[in-house]
Amino acid sequence: MTAPAWLEVLNETLDACRTHGRADLAERLRRRRDAPVGQTRLGVLGFPKQGKGYLLNAVLNAPVCAVGDAATPAVPTEIAYSAEPAATLVGRSRERIPVAVERLTGELGARPAGTLSRVEVGVPRELLSAGLVLVDTPPVGDPRSPRTAAALDLLAEADAVILVSDATAPLSAAELALARHVRTWCPHVVLALTKIDACPGWRAVAERDRGLLGEAGIDAPVLPVSAVVRQAAAKAGDAELNARSGFPELLGWITEQAARPPEQSRALLAAVGVRAAAAELVESLRDRMDAVGQDAGLGQAALLQRAQRRADDLRRQNTRWQNLLSDEITDLLSDAEYDLRERTRKIVNTIDRTFDEGDPAKVWDEFAPWLDNALAEAVDINYTWLADRAEWIAQAVAACFGAQYDHALPDLRLDGSGLEHLDDVGRPKIEKFKIGQQAFTGLRGSYGGVLMFGLVTSLAGLPLINPVSLGAGAAFAAKTIKDEGGMRLQRRQAVAKQAAQRHVDDVFLRFSKECRDAIRVVQRRLRDHFTGLAEELADELTLERETILAGTAERERRTGHIRREIDRLAGLHQRAGELGTIAGRQQRRELSA
Repeated sequence: MTAPAWLEVLNETLDACRTHGRADLAERLRRRRDAPVGQTRLGVLGFPKQGKGYLLNAVLNAPVCAVGDAATPAVPTEIAYSAEPAATLVGRSRERIPVAVERLTGELGARPAGTLSRVEVGVPRELLSAGLVLVDTPPVGDPRSPRTAAALDLLAEADAVILVSDATAPLSAAELALARHVRTWCPHVVLALTKIDACPGWRAVAERDRGLLGEAGIDAPVLPVSAVVRQAAAKAGDAELNARSGFPELLGWITEQAARPPEQSRALLAAVGVRAAAAELVESLRDRMDAVGQDAGLGQAALLQRAQRRADDLRRQNTRWQNLLSDEITDLLSDAEYDLRERTRKIVNTIDRTFDEGDPAKVWDEFAPWLDNALAEAVDINYTWLADRAEWIAQAVAACFGAQYDHALPDLRLDGSGLEHLDDVGRPKIEKFKIGQQAFTGLRGSYGGVLMFGLVTSLAGLPLINPVSLGAGAAFAAKTIKDEGGMRLQRRQAVAKQAAQRHVDDVFLRFSKECRDAIRVVQRRLRDHFTGLAEELADELTLERETILAGTAERERRTGHIRREIDRLAGLHQRAGELGTIAGRQQRRELSA
């Protein structure tokens, strides 16, 4: 079966992106190519506090998104059809955690930052039943910021986009830049003007927004809406009030996007993506060609001087990162051992207090699980801190090379702290003071009392065994039993302390060794990574010097190659435009039919 024309153009552009080092553009085109068929993804994008959550809740007539003072998710939320309300948290490692929809906001607020990749929500809404998926992105800002770039990457699979802006003021320069960027990558964009119920001058703002979008060359209708009026209309079942909310027009636009023919939509979206990627590649290639021309104007001597300065900078840079890595690893070794020693010292102090005050024979069964848990927690916290510190060291060393290298760090994930192999503390031999032993000790102690006081009272004419001597024997027996019990308790306490402290020392020795080994692994990975990076930079510098020495012919060859690449990309841009025009016409014909 012959592949469609748009797929051929897209694959060719994707290969060009990879060839010219634009992995970000290649990833967007790949996601566009591999987008699931039969599903319409509609992204919702906006700056903070513009009413995006209220808008989505009003579209679905369901409290799906966090609003007001509730914590806004830092990950995208995908809302699709489901026969019953359901929500799933998807982690970075693709683990799926189902939660109740009504508890979704609380669960998101309780999750540590960076542990989730997205949230999936299913609601029984007819609007979604035909395969429509609403993608609620986190609030964004300037298109050049990393957070906005990440949101736009998520929209690489979007078939249409709703930009959200409130009616308190016309579109700002940053919002216009965001709209221009989105419209470059997505052919179907609408601006939802929210909060018109709270802004008497919303009509003037809407007209001004239409003018600003037109002046910027952004083809996007402006639809004023009020989520408050929409929800009030839904609650009262008032069709006229619902019409005044503006949502029928927005829902009509959404329904139109979901009804677009799949094959024509894929062709149109691929054409738009190819044109956007080709335009960015052409711009970067022209910059490279201008740089080549500027180099040619500087003269060979000036270029060689500049290359020599870069070589000197590279040598100083190598010295800096090697010294920094060595110093930080040395500090980490010391700090990790101190941290583990400090945590185990606190556990030992607790052991001393426990057995200074309690009888091991009575408290050991409760003490042993506590000791195992405390040691496991200390080791786990120490290991987690070690992993975080390793990431920080990697970023600090990468900063020596420049901001452009802090995103390609090596994988520093370690094998684990080995808590599952942590031995339980063994129960020491603790002898109890049994009844028979107490009786024997008492008899031994009473003998001296009976004999001593019997002899004294015999001077008064009493027999050896008399009430006084018997009472003295009982007192001596009680004291002997008490003294013996105290000594036995002290021996039990000493034995228990020694056993617990020996177990703590064993755990410390074992895991301090594992920590040192883990740190050495981190050091080797970072050393190998940054050594390779330094060698790559040195190779690039050597190649640049060879290119300079090659003279004008080489520069002309490079310029000619760049020109040919620009011409090829321009041809792809033109072919994508023609395919997009054909797909758009077919789409309009099928929609009108």
